[in-house]
Amino acid sequence: MESSNLTADELRTMLAYDKTTGIFTWIIRPSKAIHAGDIAGNTNKFGYVTIGVKKKVYKAHRLAWFYAHNVWPNGLIDHINGRKDDNRLCNLRVVAADGNSQNVRRPNRHNKSGFLGVIWFQNKWRANITINRKTRWLGDYLTPEEAHQAYLNAKREHHAACTI
Repeated sequence: MESSNLTADELRTMLAYDKTTGIFTWIIRPSKAIHAGDIAGNTNKFGYVTIGVKKKVYKAHRLAWFYAHNVWPNGLIDHINGRKDDNRLCNLRVVAADGNSQNVRRPNRHNKSGFLGVIWFQNKWRANITINRKTRWLGDYLTPEEAHQAYLNAKREHHAACTI
């Protein structure tokens, strides 16, 4: 739950939201630098669009949910396609934290294989997956592509929130 005194009606008097594009535009002129009709928000260093409303910064995907449903989301908002700046309503869903982490689409920056769920281990490519906070070994493979395919098969079977 958001700790905000912002109501959905107030939000709608300040911003227009196009659910087919995911873009917010200003209805009012909130400052000298911003005009009515301007696209609202900026992309932060993590790739999310943020918008300042009533001296508080909100993530645009949470505002989109609030705008469309009149209630703050009860949980995390997941971008189904994995793009953090795609705030179309059809691309947003409420999930628990584990569901959000199950929808990861790219390996982290420290992964040397270039594939999700794949590491180089003892001269082979090893596939692992985490299920209920436990890492499970999926096998060792000759190529990273084979290991990644094993990971994807397990991910689709065990991670209900996965969309890849």
